[in-house]
Amino acid sequence: MAALWLFWAIALLAIYYTQLWRLVAAGPANWERLPRAGASWRGLGLFVAGGLALLGAQGVVAPIRRGGRWIRLNGTGRTCGAASLGGLIVLVSIAVALLSHLSGATFSFWRLPAFDEALRRALAALFGAGLVLLAVQVLGAGIYHLLRWRPDDWREEFLYRTSAGLGVVSYLSFGLAALGRYSPANVQLLVVGVLLAGGLWRTYFLVRRVPQQAERAAEPEFGTGCHQGDRLWQTIVLLAVLLAFIAALAPEIEYDALWYHLWLPEQWLEAGRPVDFIPEIISLYPLTWEFIFGAGFVLGGSVAAKLLHFACLPLTGLLVSQWARRFMPRVSPWLAVAFFVTIPTVLWEASTAYVDLALTLHSGLALYALLRYAEGRRWQWLMFGALNLGLALATKHTALFVLALAMAGLAFWLWREEHRLRKALGPAVLLGMLSLMLPLPWYLRSWLASGNPIFPYLYPVFGAMPPQRWDAVAEQRWTIYKVSFGRPMTVRTLLTLPWDMTVHAARYGGTLGPIFLLLLPALALRRRHARTTPWLIAYAVSYLILWASPVGTSQMRLLLPVTPVLALLAAEAFKRLSLILRGSGGRWGVVAIHSLVAVLLLLNLPPFTSLHEVDRVGWDGWLRHVIHEVPTGVVIGHLSQEDYLTRNVRSYAAWRYINTHLAADARVLTFSGGDHFYSQRERLWSDSTMAYPAVWGAPPGHERQAIEALRRLGITHVLFDKRQPGTLEPGSLAIAEPFAIANWYELVYEDYHFVLYRLRWEWIDANRLPETSEAGARPASNRFEPTLPGSIGPSSRREALR
Repeated sequence: MAALWLFWAIALLAIYYTQLWRLVAAGPANWERLPRAGASWRGLGLFVAGGLALLGAQGVVAPIRRGGRWIRLNGTGRTCGAASLGGLIVLVSIAVALLSHLSGATFSFWRLPAFDEALRRALAALFGAGLVLLAVQVLGAGIYHLLRWRPDDWREEFLYRTSAGLGVVSYLSFGLAALGRYSPANVQLLVVGVLLAGGLWRTYFLVRRVPQQAERAAEPEFGTGCHQGDRLWQTIVLLAVLLAFIAALAPEIEYDALWYHLWLPEQWLEAGRPVDFIPEIISLYPLTWEFIFGAGFVLGGSVAAKLLHFACLPLTGLLVSQWARRFMPRVSPWLAVAFFVTIPTVLWEASTAYVDLALTLHSGLALYALLRYAEGRRWQWLMFGALNLGLALATKHTALFVLALAMAGLAFWLWREEHRLRKALGPAVLLGMLSLMLPLPWYLRSWLASGNPIFPYLYPVFGAMPPQRWDAVAEQRWTIYKVSFGRPMTVRTLLTLPWDMTVHAARYGGTLGPIFLLLLPALALRRRHARTTPWLIAYAVSYLILWASPVGTSQMRLLLPVTPVLALLAAEAFKRLSLILRGSGGRWGVVAIHSLVAVLLLLNLPPFTSLHEVDRVGWDGWLRHVIHEVPTGVVIGHLSQEDYLTRNVRSYAAWRYINTHLAADARVLTFSGGDHFYSQRERLWSDSTMAYPAVWGAPPGHERQAIEALRRLGITHVLFDKRQPGTLEPGSLAIAEPFAIANWYELVYEDYHFVLYRLRWEWIDANRLPETSEAGARPASNRFEPTLPGSIGPSSRREALR
């Protein structure tokens, strides 16, 4: 069995790290010519190799002396976490190598022109996020006290108190919006008021000396022993969290965060009430975490909102640790946490104001609570399971998968225990009813505004209103976008899905790394397993099928709710492999498996991300939703915020010009997306249903239709993306034809990526357009083309749809 697994490991890693072997074969002299290689990790590899060599030697022969006693594990002579020195070497070496890479030939620590700006931004963000998290703890403690909950240890108390507090902060903000009082001043007053109330409450109990809670249940501790290599895993966890924290301190540049996770709360704060933007598909999404971002934004800016989402990384890591301690005592909790926090897409999520990591936290807390309920039938656990499932549903519609699997799993577990259908279905139905109460306001809002409670999903069932919001053409384009991820679902693709989503991860818009595919097959090598392991396997497989099915979207970030389960299963598989290798290879077999996993965990971290791109050829096939480079320059002040955003958000310079030079009543038809947060003028996206008659529905020969549609929409300017012509069929847009460019527009701004025109309504009104103009007969080669040299080439169809 050990030989079979070794063959599998060699084959998988040889294929997965194709870029590494290409880099080695190219030789050091050619490294600088390869994309994002060479200087990014050339020195880093040497430091890590040396540190790991010392780590392995020290972990075998050098015990740690603490308190005058030798701490041993299972009488083997190896210590609990004997790798502390080696782990420190690895951490320091990586830090030195990263700083060496960042310094390069042009960077110096003494040249930090934007240091004051970076320091003020970081302090404001930490202060704002800290105030929100303190308010969360106060409100969570109130819920905890109200339910008279008796946790078994501090981890459970802290996790569920935090999740409850997050929900209360969000729904209090929602209440302000419903009353038309959602403004920055009122949100600040809300947070400060909660903190003052918490301080008075605490003072009351201290003065009266009234115990705040009953004694915790006298239950035995689970999984409290040390495990071999824990210091190594702790070091890797610390490094991963540190890298994510640095990335979270940078200004926001990611697509969906700028599109609506930050933009919508900003618009609601300005309006003081819920705002429904009919042209925007995301306007009716559940926005529970967007209100949490809004609180952070008001108190500490957009970076504070990012830090609130970053907090979900250590919180979910703590949940994984508690899960392992409680239900898998033979598994190292720190190893399970290391498997989770080093997932490249998880690290990227922690660095941005998305909500998938928050969804993962609430989903994981719900599943853990249901396991605790099934274990002891304490009603508080069912309540906390329903609370977190409700928060997950109010965060993202994909949580409906978790709800369906949780209800089915709970009913089946109870039926096996009780053998009575009524006692099995009752708690499961109650769980579903209670869980749906929290997202109900969002479903009701969506239903009243569009006729669809989960718009834009299930359009064939519910339809949508008004017609300008969504129609059959928009639904078709939305379907094309969803199926652009992964491969069509067949029996064959389903059987090969684990391999495909790991090795060809670029098709799925993210990566989990090779570790899970490497280790999880080892679960079949031994029959002994924890009681919950089969349930975790069933949940992971079921969620994966739903994710890859036509009702789901095969984006890797939408698979995040299952990653804590995968981390726990991988940790158990690692334990089984260690036992097998110990029997076949002795001590050195265990050292080998520890060293291999440590190296793979480190390779999951930036700046090694480019090594995961098996299908990359030159500049094509890059992974999305991963951290390619840690933005240390802007965080420490070597790079200003303006320069950083200009380099990383393609349309930022154009919108900066628009914000400062266009009249306040200007309305821009824009071919750019994912930049809403940085635009301060009214805008209409070219892909919206409302813009269709003027854009995609008006090919050459329909210029009059296009102009009339632009007039109805009140468009004053058009912002063209210079990549757009390369993604279109010949003669696709009347408004981009040479006739239109020459006569309808006045050039007001142009840069390397975008060109901005003012519509010359005076010329258009003076020259009545025929029903079919001569522009429709012009050859496709005379279409609008970029006017600057070196323009961007054709992008993928997926990018065009985005």
